[in-house]
Parts: sequence; C-alpha cells; structure tokens
Amino acid sequence: MNYEASKSEKHKFNVLLQGILTALIIILLSFLIMAITFVFSSASLNLPLFKSYFTSIGLMLMNIIPILIFMIFVYILFNRLWLSFALTSFLFVTMSIINKFKLTYRDDPFSFIDIRLISESMTMAEEYKITLSPNMIKLILVLIAITVFLKIFFAYKIDSKKLRLSLLIVLSIVSVFVFKDIYFNSETYNSLGDKSLINIWSKPQQFQSKGFVYPFIYSITDAKDTELEGYDEEKATLSLSKKEYHNIPKDEKVNIVAVMLESYNDFSKFDSIEIDPEVYKNFHQIQRESIHGNLVTNIFGGDTIKTERSFITGYSSHPKYFKKTNSFVWYFNEQGYRTEAMHPIYGWFYNRRNINEYLGYDSFDYYENKYQEIQEAFFDDMHFFDYIIEGYENSKDKKEPYFNFSVTYQNHGPYSTEKYTDIEYLKKKANYDDANYNIINNYLSGVSRTDKALKKLIDYFRNEKEPTIVILFGDHNPWLGKDAAGYEMMDIDLDFSNVEGFLNYYETPYIIWGNDAAKTKFNKSFVKKGNDISPNFLMAELFEYLGWGGNEYMQYIMDVKKYFDVNHEVYFKENGEYTEELSPASKKIYEDFINVEYYYSHNFKENKAKADS
Repeated sequence: MNYEASKSEKHKFNVLLQGILTALIIILLSFLIMAITFVFSSASLNLPLFKSYFTSIGLMLMNIIPILIFMIFVYILFNRLWLSFALTSFLFVTMSIINKFKLTYRDDPFSFIDIRLISESMTMAEEYKITLSPNMIKLILVLIAITVFLKIFFAYKIDSKKLRLSLLIVLSIVSVFVFKDIYFNSETYNSLGDKSLINIWSKPQQFQSKGFVYPFIYSITDAKDTELEGYDEEKATLSLSKKEYHNIPKDEKVNIVAVMLESYNDFSKFDSIEIDPEVYKNFHQIQRESIHGNLVTNIFGGDTIKTERSFITGYSSHPKYFKKTNSFVWYFNEQGYRTEAMHPIYGWFYNRRNINEYLGYDSFDYYENKYQEIQEAFFDDMHFFDYIIEGYENSKDKKEPYFNFSVTYQNHGPYSTEKYTDIEYLKKKANYDDANYNIINNYLSGVSRTDKALKKLIDYFRNEKEPTIVILFGDHNPWLGKDAAGYEMMDIDLDFSNVEGFLNYYETPYIIWGNDAAKTKFNKSFVKKGNDISPNFLMAELFEYLGWGGNEYMQYIMDVKKYFDVNHEVYFKENGEYTEELSPASKKIYEDFINVEYYYSHNFKENKAKADS
C-alpha cells in the first residue's frame, strides 16, 4: 500500500515536472517567435530599434502575450507541443515577413485592415516581385527543425479532458479581458516605444517603434468604420440612379491645376490690423481677375487632409480610405486626363503615399520618391511650383489633358516666437507683446514669399496657349500662438456664438482663374464674386461655371448645393443666410445627402468605358 502510494506520488510529481517543463518551453519558444517578429518589424533590420524593444518590459509583454496565448490555446486544443509551435510560428512569422515586404514596397505596415481587404491586398502584391531572401529561407528551415525536434523529444500530453476544457475556458476569459481592456487602450499604446528613434509624426514609424504583434493587434481599432446611423443603401442608390453620367465634351477638355496653400488666409481683410500691402499684392491682383470667394472649412490650425480630401471627393464626412474610393480624380481619369498629385514633404504624412493611389491619381510625387534626390531641404513654394509646371509640360508633350492637385508645405506652423526679420509685415502696435507679434510676423513673411511664387505660377500659365484653369485655396487658418493668443492680440473675433466670429475662425480664400485660352474656349470672363462654400462643393462650383455635368455624384451634389452650400457642425448656409438649423425641406435634403455620401464613399465603382480623348 505504501509502495503504491509512493509510486502514485512519484507519478504526480513527474507529471507536474513535465507540465512545468512544457510551460517553460512554451515561454521560451514564444520569446523566440517574438524576437523573430522584431527582426521583421522594419523594412530592413534597424539595429537601434531592434535593441530598444528589449529595454522595455512593457513592450515585450505586449508583444509576447498574444503569441503565448495562441501557442497555449493550440497546445491545449490539440495536445501536441510540436503542432502548437508549428502553427504559432507559421502565423506570426509569416505575418511579420509580410509586414517587412509591405514596409519595403509601400512604407506602410501590415495591419488588420489588410486582412479585411485581402482581395485588394493580393492584387497589390502582384505588382511587386516578392521573393524570400536566403536568410529568410534559413530561418524557415530552423523553425522546421525545431518542430521536428519537438515532435521526437517532447511528447507530453495532458491526460485529463476535463482539465483541458477548464484551461481553455479560463484562457478564453483571460484573453477577452486582456485584449479588451489593455491592448486597445490608446494611452498605453502611445506611451510605449522609443520615440527618440523615430519621427513621431509618422504613423508607420510609430507602428515600427512598438514591434509588430502589439501594433498589429492595436490596428484593429483603425479598421473599424462605424456605419452611419439609419443608413439606407436602397434609398441612396435610388437617389443616384436618377442622375446621369456626363462626359466632358472633347473640345472642352482643358488643363486644371489646383494648389492647396498651407495655412493660407488673407489677413488684410481685417480692419483691426495693418498689413504691408506687398504681402498680398499679387494675390489681390489674381483675385481681381478671377472667380473668388471663401471656403468655410471644418478645421483650424491643422488636419489639412480634411479640406484636401473634401475638395477631391465632394465628401463632408470621410471613410477610412483603406481601398479604392470614388473621387473626382477617377472621373478625370475616365475622361482621358493625366492625373498627378504633388507634395514636397513625406509621402507617409496622412498616408498620402497609399491613399492617393486609392483616390485614382496616376502618380504622386513626394519627398522620398522625388524631391529628396534634388535637395535635402523641403522645397519652398517658389521652387515647388516649378515641378507643377514640369508636370504640365510633360502632359502637353504627350497631348494629354492634365489634372494636377498639389499641396504646399511652406507656411506650415508652428511659427517661431523669435524675431527673424526686421521687416514689419504686420505693423506693430504698442500693446503687442513680442512673442505673439513675432509668431504673426514670421508667418506673414512666409505668406509674402508665397505671394511672389503665385505670381510666377500664374504668369507662366498666363502666357500659355493651352487653355488652363488654376484653382488656389487655403486649407485652414494658421495656428498663431497658444489659445489663439495672436488672434486675440490682433483683436480678431473668434467667438462661435456669432457668425462673424465663426467665419473668422474657419474661412479661407479660394480662387478659380482661367488664362485667355480658357476664357476663349468657354466664352466666359472667369471674373466674378463666387459663392462662399464648404470645401466639398468647390469642385462642383468649377463644374457648374464651366457647364460640365460630371458623373452621377457630381450631378447630385450640384443639386444639393442649391439648398445649402455650407454644411458645418456649427452653422449651415441656406439661401445665402447662416443658420444653426436648416428648414424642414432642406433638412430632408441634408439627411439624404449624408446617406448618399456614405454609400458613394464606401462603394467604389470604376467606369470602365472611358470617354473619347
């Protein structure tokens, strides 16, 4: 009896020992897989970044826990350690290698949305020659060897089915708690990763600073696209089906050059301040010979991309732009235009590098793929505009109508509180404090340089025989000190409770200018006071003036614009008057517009039959 008890105790001890040994092996194997994913968290091995991962216990835990949970789950489910390791290493190592390739070819990490958009991702992958390197092949062989070793030498199993079931339930409960309350916490995510090794404004670099597994899981939060409340797809399709697709007449295909000017506004309009007339001299001249008005943007001091994409899509609310998305760029493509986007700074900024492709541009020139090869510093407007002209000339040589949309960088804030110039672009008053005055004067110094660049651009097209239209507009008002201190110093009202303060906060100018050849082509002067509108109606303003019908969505928003042409979270503009509440009839139009906009922005439809060019 004592012998049997002793034997039973010894067996239990051996089982416990094997269980502990297996647990330790699982932890070590999870650590190995995590280290491999760290290697592939960048396009090429970034040794300082790789080392930084191991200096943060929190970051290592956030990366290893999902691997550990998955391996334990598979082990309990199949009761095979070798199979658990094989499936876990295959999943996480494969995803991290995909991440490396995606960063290499697109400067965009592999995120959860890529799984949702698997068909688009596979189509994109076909464009690149993706081959495993010798080191990757060696790594895969090592992982296979470990799997074989585990199969031969570690055959420990959990005999009790009840215990396995209990462990699975406990593991599932723990997993739900961990992922819900920890992995999707934005404060935790933003606190981890060595920020000294990256550009903190780059989302791909933010991703890379945290390894691969953790940011991949966190990217699930970005993949959520909340459906519009009360969305009615059938009603949206019915509204659009009533509209017709119109081609641009062959003899009316003129070149269109649109430039969004960073942080641009005309401060000379404010009576409370005195601006040197030279600052806006050329702008005012161009304005006098143009269709000109104001955009009522939805942003202030930043979030440039909202004005940009509103202009190019006609949307007031925006989808996630994870895949091909309907835009006016696609329409110009269908009409035989060469479509180009240009921006003199990083392509990853607002993920333009990828999203501009989804919006339909034939090409996108940015710092990494073009301008850094010419000079290290970002181009100012005077030199950047040369490349707009170059793009136009290339299309002219090919006898293709040209659509260019460029976004400038000069005049991007913040602006220094230090004195950079002795020129008083803003006349200084006794009550102005030096720091805020310097912020404003430095900003206006940049605007003055932009003014000279605008003259150069317009003068070039003024002398061109090819009919060309130039659209200029500001994306938002500049940031001028903490809590808008610069505006307060200049006695500019920014109080939303009155329309004047609201417009001072959100208005920026726009210009639609046509050269003589364009004026002759359309038999129009291109000179008048334009409507003050939301950015999503700016392209429609152009189409209406030219008499172009556009596609079904363009037809639709031109009709909407007849009822209200400013749609903002603070005020609407209905029948020329600003109001917080639309009339019942216009409110119905607005609700239908939001429904149609949601449908059209989420359901891409490419018109295969292009117009004759």
